[in-house]
Amino acid sequence: MKLTMDREDILPILANMANIADRRPIQPILAHVLIEAAGQHCRFIATDQEVQLSVDKDHPVDSPGSCAVPARKLYDICRALPEHTPVEFHKDNDKLFIKAAKSRFTLHVLPAEQFPYLSIHSSRCQGNCDAAQFREALAVTANTMAQNDARIFLNGVLLEIQTQEMRLVATDGHRLSMMNLPFANSLEEDIYQCILPRKAVMELLRIVTVGDIQISLSDTSFVLDDGSQQFACKLIDAKYPDYRRVIPQGHPFFAILDRQHFKSALQQSEVLVSDRNPTTHVHLADNLMILRSRNEEQEEGEIELAIEYQAEALDIAFNSRYLNDTIQIFNQDKIRMRVKDGNSAAVFTPMDADNPLYILMPVRL
Repeated sequence: MKLTMDREDILPILANMANIADRRPIQPILAHVLIEAAGQHCRFIATDQEVQLSVDKDHPVDSPGSCAVPARKLYDICRALPEHTPVEFHKDNDKLFIKAAKSRFTLHVLPAEQFPYLSIHSSRCQGNCDAAQFREALAVTANTMAQNDARIFLNGVLLEIQTQEMRLVATDGHRLSMMNLPFANSLEEDIYQCILPRKAVMELLRIVTVGDIQISLSDTSFVLDDGSQQFACKLIDAKYPDYRRVIPQGHPFFAILDRQHFKSALQQSEVLVSDRNPTTHVHLADNLMILRSRNEEQEEGEIELAIEYQAEALDIAFNSRYLNDTIQIFNQDKIRMRVKDGNSAAVFTPMDADNPLYILMPVRL
């Protein structure tokens, strides 16, 4: 195998491959990226047996061949090279020789035949959607995934397909986020559900950009293809709880918040929030919100914020970090906050729609 590529062409590919490849693999080859080169085409593949990324690139090849190269070492070498440097790769037996300007490197490689591809089963549902919308929905729900929870189904994002729509849902038991997007699909059943694991969600946020993407779903696997790269992963083998039961109904009061003003008030309130008990007390009154915080040193902060609210006065306490996530989830200028009383969850949505939706449980005092 022999080929030459510009550093700027290969570096983004290797960065994604290094993220996928297992840094502490059970099998040494799982720390490698598979390079296949023939004719006018190159392919790069990395997997940790839970997720897999394959990137295709049209590029002339001097001599065809394939090998598995240590992913992190190859990425670090190319990253350290000067910008716009042509990088020559030449495989000879079990070594890969790398030449760039006046630099020379030699890496041990493994046979391509040993590379363990992730098994992908036939799909139950296929469809297309906009990449930017799918990434936005992932970003919204990624905020509320659990991490290392014993209830494994919470350590990921639920995908629910129904008619011509996809819904993404995530909860950690303290809050829940949800977002819908159009999804032209071939589903023959009434509904399809699967759970994307946390690592897959985080990797998809790195690689999904713009354009049209195709998604294939089976009982055990998820595959996303944007034409130049294919991402696949195993699904979490569990049943997701009925999230609809925790969506509050009949919240009679609502406040309209200016997102930028709310963000500024939260940042000020955060200064004196307790590290051990991060709680923000929210007081709602006639066209007024007051945020109160206190720490272990008995230091206190109180920030007043003008809002649109005309209902009975109400006090409710939230986990400060979860309340701050409101600003990450919404990018609209106005946010609607629906409330019932000081012991019920608050529901955050854009002003004129329910998509996306963020539910935040109060802190029991």
